Amino acid sequence: MSSTKTMFLQILTPILLLLPLFISSSSGEAVNSSENVGVCVSKGGRSHQPYELEGKLPESADLEFKELNLCNVFHGKTCCSASSGMLSASLALQNLAAHGDASKDCLFWFELLECSICHPDVGVQSGPIRICASFCDSVFEACSDASFSSNTQVVVPCAPSNGTICEKASKLVTNGTAFCEAVGFTVLQGADDSVEEPCYGSKRVLVTAVESFKKTVRLQDLKNKLVMMNMQMCWSGSVFVLAIALVNMWVHQEEMERDARRLRRRNRIRRRFY
Repeated sequence: MSSTKTMFLQILTPILLLLPLFISSSSGEAVNSSENVGVCVSKGGRSHQPYELEGKLPESADLEFKELNLCNVFHGKTCCSASSGMLSASLALQNLAAHGDASKDCLFWFELLECSICHPDVGVQSGPIRICASFCDSVFEACSDASFSSNTQVVVPCAPSNGTICEKASKLVTNGTAFCEAVGFTVLQGADDSVEEPCYGSKRVLVTAVESFKKTVRLQDLKNKLVMMNMQMCWSGSVFVLAIALVNMWVHQEEMERDARRLRRRNRIRRRFY
């Protein structure tokens, strides 16, 4: 009898332990799984369209996204694609450059802000994008003299449209936090490198990304130099071949003219005797 009870308990115990999981699954509630860790999670808000890689791991940017020449720092690994809201970011930067009187520093920092959604760590985090307050201060410092419009619900770079009133950023807001919030981001105060509440724009994150990008750029520059050297060598070789061909043509033409002169002299001599 005792052995029967023991066997019954051994069978019943795992069933009781698994029962909550069966109940939660049948009720439609998500079960925590390590398989969902590190996959792309769409952010929503601020006109951010869903990631095409929703539920998938970040990967190298697609060709169309690379052709935008935007967010180059994160092309190696990202949740972004050309169709996931990046066209609006590209337009914002174009307006800032063409109509916002933005300096190179402003364009650099504002692009990093716009590209926050493409950072691989940001892409896999749930909830809205959290921007480090210190990073917002850097963006505002660089863009305080650039022109923005506040006719809409958020502050946007000045655009060439009728009725748009553009003002310097320093006249619209007074600090970096207010600037990022006006642009449409959530700002996280406190330590930039907090593990509990990570934020985009910390020195650790950006320095790593920028250094990686610089290495990629240097490698690409080296490839471009090699291509240019090959083109120059091909061009030099082509010029050399063309020069030889022209010399041969000139020599051949000289020989033909010399033969023609000889033939004319012979004909004159023959006419004298005949």
